[in-house]
Amino acid sequence: MKRFINIAVFCLVGWLLLSGCYDDKGSYDYQDINELIIDLPTIVSVRLDKKEAVSVKIEPKLSQTLEESEARLTYMWEKEKKNNVGLSEWIPCGEEKVCELLFQPADVNSLSVRLRVQDHREDGSEWYKQTTVKPIVPYSRSWFVLQYNEGKCVLGAVDGEGSGGVVIPDAYKLDVGKDLPIGGTPKYLLTDWMYGSSQGAIVNKQKPVVFVGTDQDVYLMDAISFEQVWTYREMLHIKKVQHDENFVPEWLATYTYEPVLGEILSDNGKLYMANADGYAVYYPLKWENDADASEFKITRVAPLRSIGFILYDEQNYRFLKTGIYNDFMEGYMYNQYFRKYGVEDYFKPSKTVRKLARIGENPRVKNVFDPDNIGDDKEMINMNMYYDVDGSYGVLATFFSTSDRKIHVYDLNAAGFGEEAKEAICAGEYTFDLPGGMSVNEVSVTTCYLYGKAVFFAGGNKIYKVDFNRTVPKISLLYEYKDPNVRITGLKFKNSLYNTGYNEDPNDWESPWIWNDFPYCLGASLDYGGNEGGILEMKLTTAAEVDPDSEILEYKGFGKIVDFGYSVKVN
Repeated sequence: MKRFINIAVFCLVGWLLLSGCYDDKGSYDYQDINELIIDLPTIVSVRLDKKEAVSVKIEPKLSQTLEESEARLTYMWEKEKKNNVGLSEWIPCGEEKVCELLFQPADVNSLSVRLRVQDHREDGSEWYKQTTVKPIVPYSRSWFVLQYNEGKCVLGAVDGEGSGGVVIPDAYKLDVGKDLPIGGTPKYLLTDWMYGSSQGAIVNKQKPVVFVGTDQDVYLMDAISFEQVWTYREMLHIKKVQHDENFVPEWLATYTYEPVLGEILSDNGKLYMANADGYAVYYPLKWENDADASEFKITRVAPLRSIGFILYDEQNYRFLKTGIYNDFMEGYMYNQYFRKYGVEDYFKPSKTVRKLARIGENPRVKNVFDPDNIGDDKEMINMNMYYDVDGSYGVLATFFSTSDRKIHVYDLNAAGFGEEAKEAICAGEYTFDLPGGMSVNEVSVTTCYLYGKAVFFAGGNKIYKVDFNRTVPKISLLYEYKDPNVRITGLKFKNSLYNTGYNEDPNDWESPWIWNDFPYCLGASLDYGGNEGGILEMKLTTAAEVDPDSEILEYKGFGKIVDFGYSVKVN
């Protein structure tokens, strides 16, 4: 009997609770609620114009559980505005389904926008969804594309993100009104997102820059304004002091992300180095030990974080290294006074940077290969810094061997350097065959810190990944372009060395952190034939496969592409 009473009480209470729910929402069942789902992107990007106002349209996708028609829906768009005391107010800005907003060139701050949809059914409710409109300053997020058309250098760009990226075949001329003022045959394009001093405005505030290098000159410009930062002759002022007018630029490398390594360039067979302060005051780079001094021909260079740079000497088939050049105290003060005020006394003509050295060997762990002689049958393809899953890092140098017709990859391990090192400096040599039909003359190689000891290489219309975290390197096809006649001529990640991010709500430091995923985005330059080129962009997964949920983007409309690189304004 007691059990029966308990069951009865339980049923009665349950019935009363259900009756209360019905009263709260009327006389209908939960299944009768017309649930409205508003689909808006988290962020809507709009590319600003430097002179004119631009508009952006935000169109929601709506779905209802009990209706197909949207006749009984009304819309109210509101944008967030801070009042005088810093509190948020929502200001109406539209009553149509599609919201159109106008952005002036000075409207560079993100704008929070929300949509309120009122369902006017008898049992209808009001539904909300919020998004952020993120203005993109022109050329603050761009693939820069170096082309060679009709005997002159052309700097183009894919400006903006994703499917909203705008192809501008000659961005420099469109923006400045004249051709890029540099002569010679183009050789490379280099981007540096943080060119300047990590100490900030007290020294020289960091900014994104683009280097364009030819066989005659180097043009260093602000990546957003296109204003020239320093001329090549200003960079190599030491040659003017030495009355040397024979400028023959060969290559240049920078590493200005923490820890800074400095800048290094080769001109007419000689090496020069500059402090990583953005003033580009170069001094001769000399041998650390006079006993090692010998002639060389450096053709490739790669940064090695916390160590310096690794260089390849093509004349002697060997690797060399430099130490870090970060002369913060005396160096930046002299450079600052020299550049800002033109005080010649602060330039030191007799100064040299004694950092160049042989690789050597850790006396406790024997080298796997001889860094002083890798063989005269090796043809350098590229050198790239890598990070491994265990936190170690180094440089992978990729060669083609004319004797065995294989690819050879040499591993120079950062953990092998130093007095207390317990690992080999020259830690590994890996070989693999080129896939059928691929010519070594067209192979391009890159790495990315996310994927450890692995290289990505392209040739023909295919991109491969080669994983060295195993006894036998594993080669896997990453991507194949649909037209076998199109050639992939270059590979670069948006950033292979680090990632950046931002708060979802720029006004709320506690809002979720959104990563830009730059290291996951792989770019490739395409040659369609007939002096036509394009840029391909794909997002990879953590397993280094093409992300099936992301669109592969193709930006057509360029001429023949020599080189390309990604730039972003990070502060």
